[in-house]
Amino acid sequence: MTRSSDIAPTAGPGAPADRVTALERLLGDPRDPGNPLGHAAVLAADRRGELPLGGEPLLDAFGLRQEIVPQPLGGRLTRLDTATQLLRAVFRRDFALGRGHGSVSLVSAVFAWCHGTPEQQARTARLLLDGGRLAVAFQNMSYGNEFSSGDLTLTPGPRGGGLLDGRTPLIANAPLAAGFVLLARHADGDGAHSALLLDRADLPPDAVRLLSPYDAAAVRRLPAGLLEFDRWPVPEGSVLGAPGDGTAVALRSLQVSRPLVPSMAVGCADTALRSVVAAVLERTPGVRPLTSRYARRAITSSFADALVCDCLLLATIRSLHLLPEESSVWTAAAMCLVVRMLQQSTGDLAAVLGPRALQEEGGFGTFRKHLRDLSEIPPGPIGAAAALATLVPQLPFLARTSWTAAAPPAALFSAAAPLPPLDPSRLDLAAGGDTLMAVLPHAEETLDALPVTGPDGEVLRSQVRALAAALRALGAKCRALPKQDLAALATPHGYALAERYTLLAAAAACLGVWLYGDRERQPGFLSDPAWLIAALGRVQFRLGLPEPAADGRRGEALLAAVVERCTQGRSLDLYDVPLGGGPTA
Repeated sequence: MTRSSDIAPTAGPGAPADRVTALERLLGDPRDPGNPLGHAAVLAADRRGELPLGGEPLLDAFGLRQEIVPQPLGGRLTRLDTATQLLRAVFRRDFALGRGHGSVSLVSAVFAWCHGTPEQQARTARLLLDGGRLAVAFQNMSYGNEFSSGDLTLTPGPRGGGLLDGRTPLIANAPLAAGFVLLARHADGDGAHSALLLDRADLPPDAVRLLSPYDAAAVRRLPAGLLEFDRWPVPEGSVLGAPGDGTAVALRSLQVSRPLVPSMAVGCADTALRSVVAAVLERTPGVRPLTSRYARRAITSSFADALVCDCLLLATIRSLHLLPEESSVWTAAAMCLVVRMLQQSTGDLAAVLGPRALQEEGGFGTFRKHLRDLSEIPPGPIGAAAALATLVPQLPFLARTSWTAAAPPAALFSAAAPLPPLDPSRLDLAAGGDTLMAVLPHAEETLDALPVTGPDGEVLRSQVRALAAALRALGAKCRALPKQDLAALATPHGYALAERYTLLAAAAACLGVWLYGDRERQPGFLSDPAWLIAALGRVQFRLGLPEPAADGRRGEALLAAVVERCTQGRSLDLYDVPLGGGPTA
């Protein structure tokens, strides 16, 4: 069977960055009032409850659909981090455009790339390359995007088809989708589910029921609906995987897709922070000045949080290619932590704008829009809890076997390093190890070799010791958990331990990027320990550990990096890519 493991390695380390730069250039200057994808146009479309005019044709002209189809099937998808970086560029402009025209189809297509037969994969590729969209009904958006099959039931047939009854959960893009990925519970009551890949052309004419945009459950600025069936005969060849294996199909596919949308969400936080910095630099009346201690703290903390998130996302998404057997805990951690951290730090920026944060015009409206968009990005509270639930049972085993001082592979932390093909057959719902977390004890054992000296070196070594000690304390508590009794693990105590795990995983990722990543490729910023100390300090703050004492040089270095990137038109994330607008005049 041809799987997405046949996706070829990337052609070269510069190719992904070049494509992101090309898309940013095509998106144009967001500050240009005449740009159909500029801030003014996007805000106007948001007020109308629509997508920005011209956005979808522009993305089609770029070939965005090809970026989510594997190369052997006629597309350009060779590595997942490239696809998410391209969609992050769209999310910087408009979350709804990126979601409706890219991320929904990508998350849906993952089910086919991971579990489809050669014919199902070819059919999905044709659908996308011909301009169609996919939609997934595995998640109930009305209740926080949790895993759900709704009221859909399947009476299996002898040849893998069967009869479908009931209705799905709410589906974003349902009115526009040319194909659907569904989960149906077996009607015989055995608790089994089957995953289905259906073409819209095969559905009954009245199967798609549209949802009014005024409905309380509607998805803002995206058409939504649900599917309803009454004893509908499912075509043969529609089941993904084996009949009855729908839960495993869903969980393994979600393991791949969990970090993808959070990575795109960094684009929303990027634009929100950029809007605040612009208002501060313009000395807008009512906005705290750059000399304000709160403004400086909020701006640098938001930047540091974005870097924390991006380090975790980089390691997590690359692990799907490099260490898929271990990736289940890291993808769950990224899903739980990233969007919530971005929401919190972006919300803290509102106080910098003061009463202006309530305005809908100009940069203030752009900030409000992206803050609101972040609140709507999955997983939502219930989805995050579901991801935590996959973490808790794995912690006792990992604490007993994997939190050692073994050095991790450097390629896990380097955005420039090539990646092997994605091999879904290697995905494991229970991680066999935890190479990422091993960064902390390894760094503690090699403190003298850390590439930093002077006062910064002393602070960084103190942080490493504190975080390694926090990991040991977490390990002791996790080893005390029962090994087999899952009900005993699903408690507030177990979830609190999983929460601490996500933060320590983020700290380990930051250290990994520092120790093994692209510091030499970006000698100006990544080689300065200021960003790392700030990032680890943000993790320590959330863990309840003492933060490093304020330091003028490090604070100025971080603030200068934010201002420089904003004025020169470069992204406020780990990748530092040139944006469509270029330098500020």
